[in-house]
Amino acid sequence: MNKIRNKLLLVLILVTLLPAFLISAYSLYSTSTALKSNALSENTTKVTLIQKQIESYLAGVQSDLYFLRDSNALALHLKPREAKDNQHGLNLLLKNAQNAFKKFSAQKKIYQQVRYINAEGVEVIRIDYKNNKSKIIKSDILLQDKSKSHYVQEALKLEQDGLLITDIELNREKGEIEQPYNPTIRYATPVFDKEKKLLGIVVLNVNGHELLKIVSSHNNEGESLFFTDPEGFYYYHADENKAWGGDKNLKTGLNFYKDEERLAERFKQTESLSTVETSSSILLYTPVKINNDSHSLGMLFSMTDKAIVLKPLRDYLFIFIGIAVFSLLLTFVIASLLANSIAKPLVRLKESVQNLSKGDMETPITTQAKDEVGELSHAIELLRKSMNILMKRSR
Repeated sequence: MNKIRNKLLLVLILVTLLPAFLISAYSLYSTSTALKSNALSENTTKVTLIQKQIESYLAGVQSDLYFLRDSNALALHLKPREAKDNQHGLNLLLKNAQNAFKKFSAQKKIYQQVRYINAEGVEVIRIDYKNNKSKIIKSDILLQDKSKSHYVQEALKLEQDGLLITDIELNREKGEIEQPYNPTIRYATPVFDKEKKLLGIVVLNVNGHELLKIVSSHNNEGESLFFTDPEGFYYYHADENKAWGGDKNLKTGLNFYKDEERLAERFKQTESLSTVETSSSILLYTPVKINNDSHSLGMLFSMTDKAIVLKPLRDYLFIFIGIAVFSLLLTFVIASLLANSIAKPLVRLKESVQNLSKGDMETPITTQAKDEVGELSHAIELLRKSMNILMKRSR
């Protein structure tokens, strides 16, 4: 009986639960894929939005720079510089240029500094924008020699209409990093006279705080946004201690490409929005290009923790396991009852046939079953009766 019962029990449980487990496994797989796809889609939208906002914020800087370079106020100030006999007139032209730069600064509001630096690398016109106010820096003590600054040296080497765009860097005053940290991105272009003689450069220091706010405002729980320079040094990281690790800033050496060394070359070579999945996270990354895609400002990364993405799936899995255990117990009970209802009549029929084979021709073979087992019992009972009649006739 046990062999039949166990086989029936196993078959009934498999027939009942196997399709459910297969369907559930497919459901888990498809749900996992959908959750990751949804997270990737949301992050793609977010990263694309950040990228577009950064590009939009910087879209007009080049035209502003050229506007100042070509302004009448600056041209008038530079034109008579060799006329040493009219210092009063020179001072008036300088003041006129300073006021023009100040008005420009007050209107734009996004430039921390607006400057004209001469060919020797010394600040001549400087407007500082702080606390929503533009201020002319007139003192020779405050006007600085920037000839050793890398961006001044590079800008002074440019040809006419050349444009220099730096990475986002911490501003320095008198060679020292300004405190508190003041991130900026500098745009510079040279100024030439009609004889193609280099006179100096115009420099705009764009407010870097606003650029980084664009990134930080989109940072959500379970997701890490990183903004790096082209070499992988952090402009922005949720952990402020990791930012500004490059040689032009704090020189800490903290670098995302070093943190993810296995993928560093892949990051450097990417030209468009891309994604990679690791064992613990989903990483989406894209280059941030400005000035009509002619200048690479850096890389934007969105790293999403899989544990957060798949949390609904884990919750579902716990519920599924509970239901599966309950279903297994219920199926076992029902299958046991059903197996017993099939096996017991067969066992009784087997015992009756064994008795019949041993010569017990008098005991009727009966069963309560109304199915094929009952029909088989009835047929064997007819056989018993026939054999009994034959044996009586033969005596």
